[in-house]
Amino acid sequence: MKKVLITDAAHPSLIDGLTELGFSVDYEPDIAVQKVADVISQYHGLIINSRVPADRALLARAAQLKFVCRLGSGLEVIDLDCASELGIAAFNSPEGNKVAVAEHALGLLLCLLNHIPKANAEVKQGKWIREANRGEELTGKTVGLIAYGNNARAFAKVLQGFEVNILAYDKYLHNFSSGQVTASSLDRIFAEADILSLHLPLTPETKYMIDYKFLASFKKKIWLVNTARGKVLKTIDLLRCLEEGRIVGAALDVLENEKLTTLTDEQKEIFHRLAADERVILTPHVAGWTHQSKKKIAEVLLRKIKGLPWD
Repeated sequence: MKKVLITDAAHPSLIDGLTELGFSVDYEPDIAVQKVADVISQYHGLIINSRVPADRALLARAAQLKFVCRLGSGLEVIDLDCASELGIAAFNSPEGNKVAVAEHALGLLLCLLNHIPKANAEVKQGKWIREANRGEELTGKTVGLIAYGNNARAFAKVLQGFEVNILAYDKYLHNFSSGQVTASSLDRIFAEADILSLHLPLTPETKYMIDYKFLASFKKKIWLVNTARGKVLKTIDLLRCLEEGRIVGAALDVLENEKLTTLTDEQKEIFHRLAADERVILTPHVAGWTHQSKKKIAEVLLRKIKGLPWD
């Protein structure tokens, strides 16, 4: 019987569905990384999130592995080159959490524009401060999307009710303009955008792509939202742009190092500066993390696994 190892929390329907497809499923959401390496040779399928990387060292020990897949979007946790060399199918499930990411990004953006976290904290402290919390309307603004994959398309969809102008840049896509979304150059986004929303995957090409030079290229003062990956944005450069007034506010669901107990002294100093800034909103990488998306991700993976050739 074909065996599948699941190393992170998954919706029960994923286990039930794999069983119906004829797999023997070992559900080990707390398994140690080293133990995965010790037992991987027994498995035909591996389902991971971000905790257990499917790197070259692990895949080299996976003699029977036919597929490795990600509960979510980011494929940076899988060595795609090695998987291809070994004939291992590798895929993710961004279709499952794209709506959750889009709704969270919208929530972050509205909180930024209307100072909601700051105002909430002040009122709870007995402070009734109105003028300093006067908001900005989203309607009529220009939103620049960097990358136009599943999450960006879903974000564009939820934005359309606000009558915004949407400019989308994607190095690898062309002629995708439709409705309110205009395929754009970076130069046009730099010239026109009021809001910058990041949707980049983390690759060697995109790591720290959003640095000081990039952010200083905007002609207007902007709001920034990052629901993609922490390391596509150079945080120290974001802080510099906040200090210089180039960025009005920033909402980050992702950080360069999300294991806060492992921060270096330099990272601690940067994190404390972010946390102390009232113009910055931080959430713990939960943009795609809803009860509904957990089930949708399972459904997406089941469809993709079912479609694999087993000859």
